[in-house]
Amino acid sequence: MAPGRPRAFGFLKFRLTMMLTTGYVTEQYAQGKLESEIRDKSFGLFLLALFGTSSPAVYSGAYKHTLTLQNDNAHDSLCLSYKDSIGSLLFKMAMIDEMTIEVSAGEIAKFSASFMSKLATDSTALTPAYVQENRFTSKHASLKIADSSGQLTAASATSIKRFSLTISKNLIKTSVLGSVEPEDILNTAFKITGRIELDYKNRTIRDYMLAGKIKALRFDLVNSDRTIGTTNPSFRIDLPKVQFYEWEKSGGLDDIVGEAVNFTAFFDPINNQIWSDAYLINETASY
Repeated sequence: MAPGRPRAFGFLKFRLTMMLTTGYVTEQYAQGKLESEIRDKSFGLFLLALFGTSSPAVYSGAYKHTLTLQNDNAHDSLCLSYKDSIGSLLFKMAMIDEMTIEVSAGEIAKFSASFMSKLATDSTALTPAYVQENRFTSKHASLKIADSSGQLTAASATSIKRFSLTISKNLIKTSVLGSVEPEDILNTAFKITGRIELDYKNRTIRDYMLAGKIKALRFDLVNSDRTIGTTNPSFRIDLPKVQFYEWEKSGGLDDIVGEAVNFTAFFDPINNQIWSDAYLINETASY
């Protein structure tokens, strides 16, 4: 995390667990999970911790943060501060293990992130900086599916009811003799999976799965209700090699029949990473 004044985040949920082995203390670390609305400024810090590299550039009077995978085990960590009526705790070396982005019809876009860190230490209460941010709702979301990433821009949006994207880093603790705390927390295999839910109107997606077809997928969040510079707060990720699996149909008497399918994104040798494009547009110069 870049040095500077700490940011305040409005979490919907926050849960943490500090681990001890019963009897003799042989290992100490902390695990937790937080949920929040996706907001155009604060979300960028979590994306940086997730992907490893964020390259900012001036874009239409705002800033475009292009996300690339830092292809090693040691991504920069976060430092999380928690305060309640009893006191303040500081969680150093907090690494994101898994993040899920979720948008459902009629709701605000949100994300959840699980993390692992060193054991919390008592801390002096930090003074957070509160900033105005833009949110994203289901109105601002769109999903496109095409045969290749080059065809995504011209493709029509798919009418869906819910979309979720899960990015996993599969953390491991590096424990050493002489300490009960992990010396380091490292990410291992990087994996992206997701799920699409929609009304059952045809067999197009089911046939993609049965045929084992590789498709390109684009997920966009564009808050067209807000203007920053001459553009809009936005988040995009393009996955050029996606394969569908576990298709299912749902619905009972007097219900609208629905369908759902899961997908996995695969490494793209052309772009040398899993995605071909990923960025966040906001008014923050850098993280």
